[in-house]
Amino acid sequence: MKIQLNVSNNGLEAHIVLTGEPSEKVTEEQILEELKAAGITYGILLNSIKQLVEKPVFNTPILVAAGKEPVDGKDGQVILTTELHKEEGPEKKAGKIDLRELPRRTRCIVKAGQEIAEIIPPTEGEEGKNVFGVILKPKPGKAAPVKIGQNVKLSEDGRKILAAKDGMLVARPEGLIEVSEVLVVKGNVDYGTGNIEFPGEVHIKGDVKPDFVVKAKRDIVVEGVIEAATVVSFEGSVNAGGIKGREKGYVKAKSGVKSRFLENVTVETDGDIEVAGPVTNSTLSTKTNVVVTSDRGVIAGGDIMAGFTVQAEEIGSPLGVRTRIEIGIDPEVRQRTKVLRGKLALDRENLEKLAKIYRTFKQVMEQTGGNLPKDKLEAYRKVVQSLINLRSSVEECERELEQLRAKMKEKVGGAKVVARRMLHAGVEIVILDKRHYVEKPLKKAVVTIKNGEIVIGGYSDS
Repeated sequence: MKIQLNVSNNGLEAHIVLTGEPSEKVTEEQILEELKAAGITYGILLNSIKQLVEKPVFNTPILVAAGKEPVDGKDGQVILTTELHKEEGPEKKAGKIDLRELPRRTRCIVKAGQEIAEIIPPTEGEEGKNVFGVILKPKPGKAAPVKIGQNVKLSEDGRKILAAKDGMLVARPEGLIEVSEVLVVKGNVDYGTGNIEFPGEVHIKGDVKPDFVVKAKRDIVVEGVIEAATVVSFEGSVNAGGIKGREKGYVKAKSGVKSRFLENVTVETDGDIEVAGPVTNSTLSTKTNVVVTSDRGVIAGGDIMAGFTVQAEEIGSPLGVRTRIEIGIDPEVRQRTKVLRGKLALDRENLEKLAKIYRTFKQVMEQTGGNLPKDKLEAYRKVVQSLINLRSSVEECERELEQLRAKMKEKVGGAKVVARRMLHAGVEIVILDKRHYVEKPLKKAVVTIKNGEIVIGGYSDS
């Protein structure tokens, strides 16, 4: 019997072919000796050899040794740990789904310092070995290309990508990861976008549709119209093509509001309110100025409160639409003053009631020589303590009110109402605690306060 040994080109397999007469026998030692002579030392399949000895197979290759292939290393990866399109269940209230909340759940908002991606390093792979015992080296994996965009950074160990600022996570098709501080809405804010709450700047190319909400930490720009919606900038300004509130729109900004017109809307800001057109039936509140420009700059109807100046081409209307202007007061101070006056009135009322109870106790004590039952004596002590506390509260309110009034007097000196073309009859002007109702139309009027009295003078373009 003849033993023929064949080894594959890559050295990973060795086969034996037996030739000869079926009556001839082969031993396990003969096969192992053949392998040893050929230098084959690894992956010898003893079970296969034993079976071949017990039941010889002629003229057929039988695998008697198998090497181990090397396993190439895996390439590195960059894996987002913050999901870009994480969808949660819709918020339900009273069995209803608010569809305005759904689209915003597809925007991935991150905070500064938050981990947004993990960098998985490549692996070296696993070594192999051929039937001759020669080690086969694997092909190591390639490091993942890490593309760092704006407002992101690597962790100290270089294994993570972190947000450097608050904003929206953006993963570009070319593998670039960045955090955008500006959210651009190419169309309207409606059911397609949902309500917006963003820690940076928001730029809306279209309108903000009725009943939707836009909130941002920084500036909000609306190229179209804000329609009966709520728009709030916590630290920046709001700049809109127009605001049509339909008596339920609300706009609030820290540093100012600009618009081409205001109609039936409430606007609150610490900065200037600048309008390049008419202001109709609106409630405006600012610590600084309301400035209405252009030939169509008319304030007609509503309540206007400003710390310093209110000016427009016309204030009021020939039809006598109710228009109230209050200047020279910080709206927050005004609100605090209102709260203090309410509290003071309630405290004085309760003080009067307690005083009557106290007098009744005194009469009883005089009649009994100062002897009161234990429960009555305890009630008397509580009344006395309440009187002391209320008197202290009244004094504190009076002091704070006086301090606020002093501040308002200091500020009110430069406050004025300017009607560059016409101040119509029926307009109410309030400066500090003084009120003036305009009884007849006044051309080019300026209203100020001097020596505690409201004064009306003329306005000059120069």
